[in-house]
Amino acid sequence: MKQLFDQCQQATPYLKGELGSAGRGMISGKQSNLPEIKSLYRDLQSNTLEAGKVYWLTRSWDLLTWQPLYLAFVAIYNMKSLPDLRNMSQHSKQGLVAGFRFDDTQCAKGDYECLILQAGQQLSKLFEHYRAELDLWVRCRPGFVQHLVADAILARLLEVQKQHCQMSDKFILHHAKLWLTAFNISEKHLSSLYISKLDSKLALSRTSCCSVYKTKSGKVCDNCPRLKQKSH
Repeated sequence: MKQLFDQCQQATPYLKGELGSAGRGMISGKQSNLPEIKSLYRDLQSNTLEAGKVYWLTRSWDLLTWQPLYLAFVAIYNMKSLPDLRNMSQHSKQGLVAGFRFDDTQCAKGDYECLILQAGQQLSKLFEHYRAELDLWVRCRPGFVQHLVADAILARLLEVQKQHCQMSDKFILHHAKLWLTAFNISEKHLSSLYISKLDSKLALSRTSCCSVYKTKSGKVCDNCPRLKQKSH
């Protein structure tokens, strides 16, 4: 597990792991997190009053889910292993979710297909738990988050390809299908991946909008679906 924690820290300093059970105020798939989710949403609301409900909801979702998904990709593609994501708890403080714990050190080993399937099954249940709790506080429907999850998966795969240049476009497209299937998400999202005319590399055209452009310091992302709408 220490090796995995080291790999996570190399990926981003925000992804800091430790061993231990979920502490007070931490977010976990094994308990109700409604007080923590309300606090997270309210912190975002007070920090970006101008942004509006769609941004606060989208940002809350992204913060709740980014670490488990990121961790799964680091474990699978850097180590060909997978910790039990159901045993993961997350630190949440002042509008930020960063840092995590595991209460055991067991990791599954296997080939990509096997590990991706396990990750998809575990993360689907975890994410549905978060979605249902968010929905108790602010309307958060399955179709809305499915687009966010699909885009997040494909974006992470493109990051993996940048880190592992030996992974061909064919390899990434095949794994995109494996991940979407593992999450029971429609393969129509595969069409979001395309070969860029600028550098002849795989790129992502998102189907969801993070709404960060609604904040004072934000702007429309390069792959935002709003750009496609404006071009028609």
